[in-house]
Amino acid sequence: MNSRLVIKRLTLLILVLGMAGMAGWLLFQDKRDPGPEAAAPAAAQRVAVVNGVTVLTLDAATQAQSGIRTEPLSVASFQPETVAYGSVLDVQPLIDLRARYFSALADAGTARALLAASRQEYERSRLLYQDDQNVSLKTYQAVRAAYLSDQARADAAAIAAQSIQAALRQQFGATLGRWALDSRSTECARLLDRRDVVLRVTVPPGADSEAPARIQISANDNRRLPAYLVSPSPQSDPVIQGSAFMYRVAAPIATGTTIVAYLPAAGQTTRGTRIPAGAVVWYGGQPWVYLQIHSERFGRYPLAQKAPMPGGYFVTQGFKAGDRVVVSGAQLLLSEELRPQGGSSAGSQDPDGDSI
Repeated sequence: MNSRLVIKRLTLLILVLGMAGMAGWLLFQDKRDPGPEAAAPAAAQRVAVVNGVTVLTLDAATQAQSGIRTEPLSVASFQPETVAYGSVLDVQPLIDLRARYFSALADAGTARALLAASRQEYERSRLLYQDDQNVSLKTYQAVRAAYLSDQARADAAAIAAQSIQAALRQQFGATLGRWALDSRSTECARLLDRRDVVLRVTVPPGADSEAPARIQISANDNRRLPAYLVSPSPQSDPVIQGSAFMYRVAAPIATGTTIVAYLPAAGQTTRGTRIPAGAVVWYGGQPWVYLQIHSERFGRYPLAQKAPMPGGYFVTQGFKAGDRVVVSGAQLLLSEELRPQGGSSAGSQDPDGDSI
């Protein structure tokens, strides 16, 4: 009887010890494997702020799928510029004056030919009349009147041509006037074909009164184009105060288009860094660029104190040659940065920083 009781008690003890061992093993396993709930905070560190810089982490596969491409920044030289404004001139009046001038030349040529003939007839009649009046006085007077009339027409035709020349100089200056009055002028031919257009650029008061021979201009698409000095403008813009100059540019820009001119200012050339235009994104009302600070990390940096230059911007602070800037996919990085962490769409923002 006692042996059965001992066996029962041993069996019960073994069961209790087994359950305790199982509970301990399960607790140990739970500590080793925290599960998806505990792992979530670590995965959420996709966007972080490090020393005031927003840093986005993307693995290589995501970068390749998104088309992220970087380039090293290069050293650039920049000459200070003066910004001026102007517009594309209407050259139709020049074309009309040119046509009138050549018509006046034809009239003047005809008048001179008639004058030469009537002069000869007048001289012959005068000699005959003086030689014992071999022609009548009436005939001599008629020939003389015709001669004087032809002379007056020739003078009027010459004055008309001179007036058109003066009108061209008054409206377009001596250089454009000379081009227009030369039937073989290649410069005028380019204007007539709209391969070139004429600009009137007004240099603001206080700037260098000497117009540069070559400037940069931009119109609707902000693309810079070279423009070349023609002459001082004989007429000023009634809206913009300053000294006006005529430039020509090889682009079919629409007449009346307002343009921005960049005039190189006197002074030393500054060395800095060129930021490609494709690297710039706008957020919160200001421009930013992404730099690759690690193979899988990208920092967003403000683009302050920039100066426009062909194909991008010139900066002297905050960036250095060799920094790898994102030139393709920067907008995707911004969208990824602003995407809510955890997948919820609540409180997301558009690229300009406004809540949506």
